[in-house]
Amino acid sequence: MQLLQFLKHNKFLFLHCFIYIVGFYGIYRLFGDISLWFLVGAFVWSKLIQLIGHSIGFHRYFSHSAFETTKFGHWLICLTSILIGVGSPISYARNHRFHHRVADEKRDLHSPVTDGKIKTFLGLWTFHDLNWFLKKGTVQVRDLIKDPLIRWIHKWYYEIWTVLIISTCLIDWKLMVYGLVLPSLIFHIELNIFVNFFGHSYGYRNFETPDWSRNNMWIQWYNLGEGLHNNHHEHAGLYDFAIYDGEFDPSAWVIDKFLSVKGSKKTKAGRLKIHEPAKFNNKTILHDQKNAYPKWVFSRYE
Repeated sequence: MQLLQFLKHNKFLFLHCFIYIVGFYGIYRLFGDISLWFLVGAFVWSKLIQLIGHSIGFHRYFSHSAFETTKFGHWLICLTSILIGVGSPISYARNHRFHHRVADEKRDLHSPVTDGKIKTFLGLWTFHDLNWFLKKGTVQVRDLIKDPLIRWIHKWYYEIWTVLIISTCLIDWKLMVYGLVLPSLIFHIELNIFVNFFGHSYGYRNFETPDWSRNNMWIQWYNLGEGLHNNHHEHAGLYDFAIYDGEFDPSAWVIDKFLSVKGSKKTKAGRLKIHEPAKFNNKTILHDQKNAYPKWVFSRYE
């Protein structure tokens, strides 16, 4: 009975492990008889679903409600977000809003400052069970619960993934590995390395936020605007993370061109432009005078 209860309440953990095991198996097979074009295809597809499902969807639309979109845009974002493999919009938004509330403090889910660099870099925080997440804390997402499509995805998320795994495998196992699982694995790895680790470790700061968030010019391009992390932590309600001159947010460009409702109050409020050069040389943490960043393995609290 206890085992069944554990399985029931830790579906995310099992899906997560499945994605890592099968995804790395797919990478292993690339050294054998599988063409490297499958890796290229998985990478391109991963960046596309990251753009719509995560950077635009999970992060700006669901977690921060930073812009208004059309009914078609809403459906597109909702359905694409399923392929990311990190849970429903409700689950993601609860964790992410809580991260902003306690960023780089002991209760933060993923901080190189409190957990140590290696744990965050490798994404080990994602392999905890439900009780660990509940002990850390969460926030309410009543705005998302009101939406029937989002509620449906939340209720049936793991059943949907089960159907996707079985159906793609029946068509061709390579479709399941390189079209479904590996793109999700690529996202998991990139999120932990480039956003959770580098976004709170290395780069410049336009704003002296009460956390260790940083901007990184290289990551802003590769991770579709997510590299402007310090800007985002100062102005979480903006869908355009590029605030100063010299910064560019690819995800915001896509929102402007294809997804936003032009003229809506929410969309207009989602941008802020300061026509001054970005503070590329500012790497100080004014609220921590010693600026004592933790060692590679240990956290600031150990």
